[in-house]
Amino acid sequence: MAGVGQKGSVKNVADGYALNMLIPNRMAEAATSEKLKMIEKQMAEKRAANATREKEWSEIVKKIDGKTLQLKANASQQGYLYEKISSSQIERAIEREWHMHVPADSISPKMAIKQAGEWPVEIRLGNHKATMTISVIS
Repeated sequence: MAGVGQKGSVKNVADGYALNMLIPNRMAEAATSEKLKMIEKQMAEKRAANATREKEWSEIVKKIDGKTLQLKANASQQGYLYEKISSSQIERAIEREWHMHVPADSISPKMAIKQAGEWPVEIRLGNHKATMTISVIS
């Protein structure tokens, strides 16, 4: 939205609006030189943390891409699972097998895993993407 300030941004607003609405409701603060320096320092720290996280994610994606992870699940004689394989189960298996943390919300199977067999799973960490295979055995 144009004209709407985000956290850490500096906007010029009318004095009355700032004094009567924004500052009393703690939606904004006066832009003093100390506050501006503090905000710049926080933004620099945030950029550094983001760069570190992106680098870690890149390494994780390179290690996971193309690999196969084997999961054991209870299934009927026809191979249908009694319980589908969830993203959180895949997350725990990745941590257990490869000692890497991949958030469950970054794991998206191409389709619901409800049968034994091999299933493609996409991992998205930031701008990085990997495809791995989940091999479900009963």
